[in-house]
Order: sequence, then structure tokens, then C-alpha cells
Amino acid sequence: MCRMPPLMIIGIHFNPGQRSRAISGQIGIILIFFVLTALIVISLSFLYRMKIEQEAASNYRDALIAEYLARAGIERAIAELRNDTNHYDDLYEAWAKGFREKLGEGYYDIQLISESDKEENVGIIDEESKININFAGIGPSNEGWTSFEINMGALKGLNKEKLKAILNYRYGPDGAPGKKGVDDDKDAAIVARDGIDNDADGIVDEKDEGIDEPDEFCPNNPYGDDNPFETVDEIRLVPGIGDTTFNKIKDYITIYSYDKNITREGDVRVNINHAPVSEIARMLEKIGFNESKAAQIAVNIVDFRDEDNDPTEYKGKYGIERTPYINEVMPFFTSSAIIAAEGLAKGGIRYLKDKLKEKVKEKTKINIPQLDDVIDKITSKNEEKIKGEVDRIIKKYRRWQERKKKSFSLFKFFQARSAFAAEKASVKIDIEVEWVELFNPYSCICSVAGWKIKTSIGEKRIFGVVPPRGYWVVFNVVIKMPGKTIGKELLDNDVDTVELINLKGAKVDEVTYYNYGFPWRAFEKNDPRVREFAGTVPGGSPWFRNWYWMPRVGEVSPEQAYSSFYVKNKPFASIGEIGYIHSGKQWKTIDLGKNGDWKILDKITVAWPVEKPAEGKININTASREVLQSLPDIDSKLAEQIVKYCDSKDGPFDEMGEIARVRGIQKLGFNGRDDDGDGYVDEDDEREEILRKISNLITVRSNCFTLICVGKVVRGSRVVAEKKIKAIVDRGTLPIRIKYYREIPEG
Repeated sequence: MCRMPPLMIIGIHFNPGQRSRAISGQIGIILIFFVLTALIVISLSFLYRMKIEQEAASNYRDALIAEYLARAGIERAIAELRNDTNHYDDLYEAWAKGFREKLGEGYYDIQLISESDKEENVGIIDEESKININFAGIGPSNEGWTSFEINMGALKGLNKEKLKAILNYRYGPDGAPGKKGVDDDKDAAIVARDGIDNDADGIVDEKDEGIDEPDEFCPNNPYGDDNPFETVDEIRLVPGIGDTTFNKIKDYITIYSYDKNITREGDVRVNINHAPVSEIARMLEKIGFNESKAAQIAVNIVDFRDEDNDPTEYKGKYGIERTPYINEVMPFFTSSAIIAAEGLAKGGIRYLKDKLKEKVKEKTKINIPQLDDVIDKITSKNEEKIKGEVDRIIKKYRRWQERKKKSFSLFKFFQARSAFAAEKASVKIDIEVEWVELFNPYSCICSVAGWKIKTSIGEKRIFGVVPPRGYWVVFNVVIKMPGKTIGKELLDNDVDTVELINLKGAKVDEVTYYNYGFPWRAFEKNDPRVREFAGTVPGGSPWFRNWYWMPRVGEVSPEQAYSSFYVKNKPFASIGEIGYIHSGKQWKTIDLGKNGDWKILDKITVAWPVEKPAEGKININTASREVLQSLPDIDSKLAEQIVKYCDSKDGPFDEMGEIARVRGIQKLGFNGRDDDGDGYVDEDDEREEILRKISNLITVRSNCFTLICVGKVVRGSRVVAEKKIKAIVDRGTLPIRIKYYREIPEG
């Protein structure tokens, strides 16, 4: 057999070993490709992740920078408030305008208006420009005693049902401040007799006043089931409020507002319900009152508030109590009656009385029926003395008649002697009437039982009561008959000082006259509270209103405009009641008018203890029209005038009393009506009524502020990070206290 040669293919040489190696090489290439691809993918993924991480780190860094920028803005705002040593706050100060400052890679912004003039929710906001929902009431108001008389009902969106729901939420399930029916703050014994409408219900010192009163609601230390609002947002939980109503009122409400009882100089205010007379007088002297006027006003303040009706004395001045005053003095009313002895013999004492009354009426020219009674009384009292003198005159007259009969023919030839005989047939009797008239200008009866009139030559006890707005005349009659004087003078005919002394020996009133012996001159007061006479009139006006009575507006100059009589004999309900205090001048009380003594309001308080902050007051420099209308008697027109004053060249309010200068604040004193029902129209206390009601409820210096700051990081022209922080701070403490702090989420 022939051996066949190996298989041969033209152009191809096939070797099994080589085939295996080729396949392995191809697989290797593929593997390398996949490995490289994986490496590329991994590398790309790693690079992408690195980029993501880098961006995240950058974003985190930017966010952190933005946060620190916002914090820096908050610290800057706190510093601005700390360095604001002005004694008032208003919307034209640097803190209110806010600021924007570049810092590093960005800036912080804490101003209400952005660069594009679009309003943003950033800036410094005065919390005392708002209504404090933990203290305000739901109306109405009366005396303006506490912040409860600020009316939340002034805000649009709050109807009666929603207002009641707010109080019910605040007071808890029992519906009463503190524990229902319990005197939580242990002041019922005082409140029930303090003469103040503590609960603003229009009734003073009613039964159980002091129990379940608004002042028993204490947010910082609540009694019973009371439920104070801890944030403004919490009001959304009140039934009927919700987001819609909340959005309407949120910019006008707060839970952070209080006033420290310090003056513009930083001194603690004087409590006019507790301070001694010396402290009050020193305070008045610091304001600018001279020593004499300060002493007079100080004693009047003390006697306005105390209940003893004994005038306080200080440095020679004594106060005004709810007592009568010496109103008129007649020191020398004299008249002579030529009385026929024959008539005296026939009519006796009755004839004498009638003649005396007749002569007195001729001089007085007015009917004084009480004077007839006085003459009757004094002649009856001295009847025995008068009878003896009359008998002596009659005996003398009869002896003259006997002589006349014997010498009748002789008298025919001597007519002159006949005239002499006619004189012998009559007797001259002098009568001197003195009086001191007391006037009670008050609406209550004033007793003068056991009081006395004291002069340099004697004193006279008086008894009785002086009717409301009525008179009591103390008459003294001296009858001088030939050889006999019946009675004793009380008043010197020339110069004397007359004092009115009460039952306890305290001096109530004192006046001095200078007459120098002129008869028939009565010395009259104008304002009975003033310790001096206004002038003299012939005959006087006993039991009648003085001729010099000129109290009403238009009858006197503006600086002597009428002020009503009012002595409370209870504590001051508001600092505005200081306007009732008489200054010692004619018809002049402390003037809280636009050009008056309103600066005194910054120096006084009725808060007790004085060191305790007064919660819920409203800053009239920063409050909106809506908030201002929550104050008693402030309507939309008056709120507008207050805002206009703040915005004018005269504004802002430097002190809270300066609100007296606002147009319309005194409107109740110019409407021709007796608004307070005291019988007088358009007097000082009516003009001051609105100021009086709001005086406890307003301030011009704030302590708590909301700070909202945004921090922004900028690259190029693009904002790459933004953080917003809200803080509420109290600068009334040292150091400044942060009461609320949180980051506001975006969107």
C-alpha cells in the first residue's frame, strides 16, 4: 500500500495547536476590552461621583456660609438694638430701616424692602407695635386700667364668636382667669374697694371684684387650667381661626410686649398711689415746677387718693380734700336804725327785730331769708339783755314825756328845743352783720358738724351739713344799743386771716382780707379752691353764687379754662387721672393739653410694684392704624392723625404724654356736651378723657423685637445659597435675651 501524504489545502496550513492558541488570543483581547471598558466606566462613575460629592460639598459649604451670614446679620441687628440708647423707638431710626452688608462670598440682608423694591419677610419688627394676645381683651373698655382694655376686636377678621373663642382657649375649660371662683393672686380685699373698674365692666367695686379678674391670668406662671399662647402661630388652633383668619391678623399680634417703668432718663417712675408727698414734690421739681407749686400739687395728689378728708400739709401748703371751702367773707356789714321810742315801747322786741331786718335788707338789696332767721335767733337768744335795755330806753322815754308835759308852753317859744325833744323821742341802734360763707362744689353732702371758724379775735363753732353744690353761711351779728353791746365781733374790720378747721383740728382752708374799715364790702373767691380772694363787691352774695364766679370756657382766658371739681378719695386708676389735680391757680388743674404739663406722664406710674414690667403696652410710634384702633376711644380718623403726627416734622412722640398734641385727641372737650355727666360742659377733664383712658396702655420705648435675616452666597450674578433665620430678642435684659430662634425653611 502506498502511504497517503498529509492533507494539504492550497494557501491553508491547518494545525490544531495553532487553532487553540488563536482562540485564546481572541478571548484575551475581548477580556482586555471588557476590563478596559469596566475601568473606563468605573473611572467615569468615580469622576461623576467625585463631581457630585464636590458639588454637594460645595453646596454644603455655601449653605453653611449662608447660614453664618444670616447669623452675622442677626448679631448685627442685636448690636444695633443694644447700641440704640434713644429713649424712644420709631420707624425712622437706623434699626427700623434695616441694613444689607457684603461679607466674604455673599451678604446678609435684614431690611424690609429689597433692592428690587419688593417687600420681603425680613427686617427688624417691633413687637410692641402689636396687640399682645395673652393680655388684650375683646372690649369694651372703661378706665384703661390694664392692657385687658386693649380690644382685639379692632382687627379685621375677628368677629364676636372668634374673640370669645380666643378668651376661652386662653382661660382653659373653666372659662375664667386662674381657678374659677378663687382669688388666685390674693388681692380681692384690695380690689373690691380700690375705686377702680378692674375688670372693665363699667361697674366699680362690685361684689366679688378681685376674683376671676383679668389680672389673674399670668402667662409666665399660669393658675389652674389657664392656657397661655406660647407662640403667635398657636392661635391657629383656636376654633374658628384657621389659616385664613390667621393670615389676616398675624402681622398685628404678638405674645412679646412689655414696658419697663422707667423715665426717659432711666430712673424708676414714681407711683402716685404709694409715694409719700416729699418724693412726689421732688419729682415735680425735677420736671421744672418751682418749690411752692411742686409742694401744692404734691399735697393735692396725696389728698386726691387718700380717704381721710384731712388735708395733707407740706412746706406750708395743705391739700384739697372733698370738703367745703371758704367762699365769701363779709367783715363789716353795718347799718344804723333810728327807732322811735314810742314804737319800741308799743312793739317791744318784735318791733326792734322788724326794724333791724328792714335796715339790713336796704343794704343788701337782695332777699336773704336766712338772715331774717339769724336776726330772730340772736335777738331771741339775747332777749333778756335786750329786754332790759329796751325797758331802760322806755323808762327814759317816759321820764322825757313827763318833762315834756311840764314844759310844753316853754317849747312853743323855742322851736329849736322842740327839735331836741324829738331826738329824745327816738333811739339809734347799730347792727353789724358778719358772715363767712362756705361752698360745697361736690355732688355729695359735706358735714361740718363740730368744725370752727377761727380768726385773730376769736372763733366760732359750726354745726350742720352743706348740701351738694350748695352753701352754708355762718352769720355773726353784733347789736349796739345805747350803753349796751350785744354779741361779740368775730372778724376784724380792717385786716384778718380766716381759717376753716375741721373736727380733727386740721386746717381745711385759709384766706386773708385787707379791708381797712370799709363797710359793706364782701370779699369773694372765684375758684373756691384757691386760698385768695378774687375781689370785693358791695353787699356780697350770701347763699348765692359769687359775682366773681367765672369758671366756664369763654368767661376766662384760656390759661384759666374751667376744670371740674373732683377728689376721688381712692387710688388713681390711670396716670392720666393726674389731670384732675388742682394746681393752686384759678380754675387750673394739671394741664394735659397740647401746650400743657403732659411731660409729667413720663415720670409717674400706677403699676405696683413699680419694678414689675407692665405687659402688653402698645408703642404709639411704631403701631399701625389697625393696632392703634384697639386703644379705647381711638377711631380710624384719630388713628390716622396719630400716624400723621409720627410722620410729620413734629414727630415722633418723644414721650407718651406728647400724644396730647395730636389733633383730635381732645375732641370730647369741644363738642358742646356734658360727656362725663358732672353738670359742666367742655371742661378740662372732658378734653383729657381720651388721653386719660389710653395713658396706662401706651409707650414710646420698646423692648422686644423680631429679627428676620437672610444670608445669601453669590457667585457671578447668581445666588447659589440662601438661609433665613428668625429670632425674637428682649433687649430689656442684660445681656440681651434671645427668646426665640429658628431657621426658616425655604419656600
